[in-house]
Amino acid sequence: MTMMLNALARTPERRHQPREAANVPCTVNWSGLYEFATIKNMSIYGAQLEGFVFPRAGTPVTIVVNQVELCASIIWADGEKCGVLLEHDVDPAAFIREHSIRPLGHDLPPACTITHLLPRGVC
Repeated sequence: MTMMLNALARTPERRHQPREAANVPCTVNWSGLYEFATIKNMSIYGAQLEGFVFPRAGTPVTIVVNQVELCASIIWADGEKCGVLLEHDVDPAAFIREHSIRPLGHDLPPACTITHLLPRGVC
């Protein structure tokens, strides 16, 4: 038994494509239901989603991001996370760059300062 556990611990990563970290809000649709979620990482063929409740493995889903629809299938689901296999390959770096949320304060105009207030009712 110990030998089996050691063999499993040394099993190399199965992914053939690297994953890109992401923070992309999306909606996952299946069988007339939907779930608000976030794409947490993405590769050319798949993604990891985080949300609340996902359907079981094998369920076909549509992931909607800014009016872009990605067809996929759930390949694993565990609590608030799931993995999906995309039907068509997607360049993860370009997709994330196009749809990601900017970090707070990134590329924003400088904040203004109020220096003078008029009494209420005076224009």
